[in-house]
Amino acid sequence: MTKGYNDIFSISGKTIIITGASRGIGEAIAIGCHEAGATVIGVSRSKRPRSGILEKSYFPCDVQNVDNFRGICVKIKNKYQKIDALINAAGVSINSTDYDNQERFAKTLRINLESVYTSSEVCSDLMAVGSAIVNISSIGGIFGFPDNPGYVASKGGVISLTKALALDYAKSGIRVNCIVPGYIKTDMTSTSYNDEYLQNQRTERTILKRWGDPKDLIGSAIFFVSDASNYITGSNLLVDGGWSAKGL
Repeated sequence: MTKGYNDIFSISGKTIIITGASRGIGEAIAIGCHEAGATVIGVSRSKRPRSGILEKSYFPCDVQNVDNFRGICVKIKNKYQKIDALINAAGVSINSTDYDNQERFAKTLRINLESVYTSSEVCSDLMAVGSAIVNISSIGGIFGFPDNPGYVASKGGVISLTKALALDYAKSGIRVNCIVPGYIKTDMTSTSYNDEYLQNQRTERTILKRWGDPKDLIGSAIFFVSDASNYITGSNLLVDGGWSAKGL
């Protein structure tokens, strides 16, 4: 039977792993997917999640530790009999005072780019036809911004990696897409948001005249996980308040 329009956007009953789920964008998407009826399993470096919905379905794990992450995914597959989606939301923007430039660059790429690849490789081996992988990039990966080349390079890499994995995983029936957020109000962007000049500057740069909220990413994530996007792979969806469309 052909699904109705209400059904094709449903993620009820799907099993979804979300990295970086303890805060920010990952946390918001985890809460949103849970409220939409999915079984959500959070993975993050933090010992405990901030959201109560993840207390019984959360694994503290640095996704750079591939063996640990693989073990977690196998446990999830054994418990729920399936992994329908992976959302790669783990990411960092490292302060310039914490490391020298080369170490900062390398560490940022390991977390923001390499771990997206390794996590996708692990999960793709456990996924069935019709599953989905959703990566989280940034408009910084398209337009760039000063003083953080590792972040810009890593997020640009995620956009390109999405296309590459879409090609590679097509033979397994797995779709891979990417959400590209603009400036979202999170702990990571708090320095800019709490600076009145920078906050206003970036607000004015958008068409919608506001910063994004992590909740603004929930709909895009649900869309890419749901059957509504079953003819979409290798694509990037800009969720930036019109930043990229504004032009001169």
